[in-house]
Amino acid sequence: MSFHITFHKMSIRNQMKTIVILMLALFVLVCALISVSIRALIRRSEDEHMQVATQRLIDQMDLMYGKMENFCINIGEDDAIQALLASDYAQLSPLRRPAMECLARHKVLESTIEDISLVNDKIHYSNVLRGEDLDRIRAMVNGRPFRWIGFCSHSFTSEAEKPDMMVYAGDVIVGTQNLGTIVISLNAADFLAENDGEENQMYFLTDREGVLFSIGQSAEEVYEVYRLWQEGDYPEHLVEGGHYDIRSYYFEDMDCYLVGALDVRDMGRGMMQIQLLIWGCVMAAGVFCAMFFLLVSRGVVRPLHQFHATIRQIRQSSQRGLETDLNLRGCSEIEELGHEFSGMLEDIESLNRKIFQSATDLYELKVQKQEAELAYLRSQVDPHFLYNTLEVIRKMALEKDAPEIAQMTLDMGHIFRYSAKGEDEVTLEEEISIIKSYSRIQQMRFEGKISVYYFVSEDVLELKVMKMLLQPIVENSIFHGLEPKSGKGSLYIGARVEEDDLIITVKDDGVGIGEAELAELQGMLREKSADTRKHVGTLNTNARIRLQYGERYGVQIESLPEDGTTVTLRLPAKE
Repeated sequence: MSFHITFHKMSIRNQMKTIVILMLALFVLVCALISVSIRALIRRSEDEHMQVATQRLIDQMDLMYGKMENFCINIGEDDAIQALLASDYAQLSPLRRPAMECLARHKVLESTIEDISLVNDKIHYSNVLRGEDLDRIRAMVNGRPFRWIGFCSHSFTSEAEKPDMMVYAGDVIVGTQNLGTIVISLNAADFLAENDGEENQMYFLTDREGVLFSIGQSAEEVYEVYRLWQEGDYPEHLVEGGHYDIRSYYFEDMDCYLVGALDVRDMGRGMMQIQLLIWGCVMAAGVFCAMFFLLVSRGVVRPLHQFHATIRQIRQSSQRGLETDLNLRGCSEIEELGHEFSGMLEDIESLNRKIFQSATDLYELKVQKQEAELAYLRSQVDPHFLYNTLEVIRKMALEKDAPEIAQMTLDMGHIFRYSAKGEDEVTLEEEISIIKSYSRIQQMRFEGKISVYYFVSEDVLELKVMKMLLQPIVENSIFHGLEPKSGKGSLYIGARVEEDDLIITVKDDGVGIGEAELAELQGMLREKSADTRKHVGTLNTNARIRLQYGERYGVQIESLPEDGTTVTLRLPAKE
């Protein structure tokens, strides 16, 4: 508020300076927000890409684990393999060929299989592993039908710094006899090569003792991410630390983790051109604001300052005109303003006289309006006069032995008093009471043709509803449903609480509503604003409920021709 007052007290020149500075600052702020938003968008996109790549690798690892398990079991169940593993030294030669054919068939099924080895006390068959390596793997299996061993180097090539084969193994057990071990070696580089991420992403497999295998990243980078991951206490969700966003997943069957890392430092390099473009726009906006300020200052601000000084001079000297025309040097509109101002001063006196006359006329109109309102109030009928008149009619009916007329007069008085009450909400008990009075009048009118039944439990009588809520619905049921019916008809009025809502039902067994008209009416009830010239009572009641309590409340109608109509009102159950 104080800034608003101070701003309005500034000169127009200072106001223009303030506006230009604020515009420039706002533009810089918007550009900064755009830059931050783009960076966040790129980071989110990179993170989503890493999640997809990680999930693809997880699915591939799980799939390969299941496939190798099936391979190992199928090979172990092959008769040729079992015969070879169970044979003595003298029988090895004739049994070798069928066994090798079985292993060759399975290698053809999976291109990433480097070798399938067999090992027991007599046999050490492998193209990639030495005998001591096979014995070590067999000891690790220790009677299990299948397990993941880990990563292992090729025994018959030069030692590599990193393992390059994924090894799975399982024992062949027939009955209670352990015949030997099947070892399946996969080329890890071929298997995991297609999962290389972007330049700023890395993936590796690790356990709690160290990195097992990395995919396309340097050892230094992998070690840095591994250290950050260890500090996170082996998390299985997102870890934001240092220069990396790290995610990991635990393979329970393999007892190792897949770790994926996103290098957030590399993301900023792709934004360099965008940032240059943004700050170039900032500089262009600064130049534009400076030129705009100079243009407005010379063409508008200076002549307006001169115009303001002339007005102050006129006010201080109490002049009614100017000796010479006001000459403002600026844009054409400002110069025209000076000429027009000179002529306007000449018309001020005549305008003052017209304004005085108009004020006098308005005062006279106001007096006439007050007199008319007073006459209207005096013409109003005193409600107490109507109450007393109905009471006199009722007493006269009782004296003349006409109890029906007396009851009708009593009900009319009840309805009149109820409708004249000032409250917007009443209890359901009061609303049902006025419906009983209204129904008795209609029953007298139709001479017993209509029967009314009430099914209202005691626990809902004190709930609050809008005044005159049910009368239009009951009136529709009588005049449109029961009156056209040949023979007697019945009207059922019920109320119950359903969860936190009050459900009021008005049902008749009258002539019902046609299918087309019912569909039109139901459509109008669903609309937020419907033409209330048709179905006045129903649509107005629905509109009142929605305006008072919200869109989830209102009126519903169900009907069948010659089978009656059911109107359901849903309101909040308010004490």
